[in-house]
Amino acid sequence: MKGLIIKPKWAELILNSEKTVEVRGSKTNIRDTIGIIKSGSKQVFGTVFLYHCFKLDKHNFELMRDAHSLKISYEELLEIYPNPYGWCFEDVKKFDDPVSYDHKQGCVVWVNI
Repeated sequence: MKGLIIKPKWAELILNSEKTVEVRGSKTNIRDTIGIIKSGSKQVFGTVFLYHCFKLDKHNFELMRDAHSLKISYEELLEIYPNPYGWCFEDVKKFDDPVSYDHKQGCVVWVNI
């Protein structure tokens, strides 16, 4: 299984089903159940099904503001991610107790768990 490393604030919103679109600077071809990892924790806090990835333009960025939870403008987003993509999640399963794992140093987005 793949695990996605996410800053704790965003991971918690995803695990509480309040954030269903993760904004990233690249696309992914993964369509599977993935683990949600809070960066720095080396623990999996739950799983989601990553079912879709799409190029974010200004129109859908604004339309999906509630889904991605970002409080910045599209222009500000482009300064962070020149080619933004939305990764769509469903079927959230938050664990009662996080599961520890270990990964190689330097992993910043995906890890094998």
